[in-house]
Amino acid sequence: MERAKLKNIILTILVITNVLLLGLTLFQQAQSRRYRQQTLQDAVELLAQRGIAAQAEDMPDRDFPPPQLLEEDAQEELARFAALLGQDAVRAQRGLVSLYTGSQGSAEVRENGAFSVELAPGAYPLSDGQDLAQHAAAVLERLGFHARITAVEDSAVTAVETLGGVPVFSCTALLLYDQGELRAISGVRLTGTPAPDPQAEECLSTATLLVRFRAGIITSGDACAAIRSATQGYILAADANRTLRLTPVLRLETDTNLYLLNAITGEFQRA
Repeated sequence: MERAKLKNIILTILVITNVLLLGLTLFQQAQSRRYRQQTLQDAVELLAQRGIAAQAEDMPDRDFPPPQLLEEDAQEELARFAALLGQDAVRAQRGLVSLYTGSQGSAEVRENGAFSVELAPGAYPLSDGQDLAQHAAAVLERLGFHARITAVEDSAVTAVETLGGVPVFSCTALLLYDQGELRAISGVRLTGTPAPDPQAEECLSTATLLVRFRAGIITSGDACAAIRSATQGYILAADANRTLRLTPVLRLETDTNLYLLNAITGEFQRA
């Protein structure tokens, strides 16, 4: 009996401890949210002093996606282009360019992810009344290109690639249609398998990047009166060792230009 009472007391203590820890965690999270919201508001007010209008609630206050590397995977790439060009597709190498040829077309792919595809007549026709954007997204999916369609015209579709739902602003595709069928695709795509960057530094906050943006506007002599949208994403670039890296950025659309701010270094540049 005494042992049962002791057990109940211990369980009660553990439950109370867990409740207190949960309460402390929730309190800390609430404090962190308030701090981030306040720093965003302070940054927005600092922009306003420069004559740049922005709304704090329109600024992303979540953590940036982590920096990543792209590890080369020749078999995965062959499988992707075989899915697009036909399972009979073969690969050849010409310097830094990979050439893929299959029954449904051919493709050239460079180490930096740039690619161009010429499709055989009848390879990818549109069905009667088929939506152009849906057709384009389905074709790109064969390449492992998870598309967010950005523009649709009578004979062309433009898309940006996403990774885990996060846009990769430097990876875009243009799909050209003629007489009711897809004839060509060109652009830049992610190549290889994403993996965490072991040398990655901690990202700056959105508030800090807005302050860097203000400084960049002053230094560059550019002029803008409002930030219309702010989006977190990636850019793809090769370093000095030709390693492909995905770097988190903040993309700002203003009333005059598009800007990218490196979320690690704070570097400011026009998109």
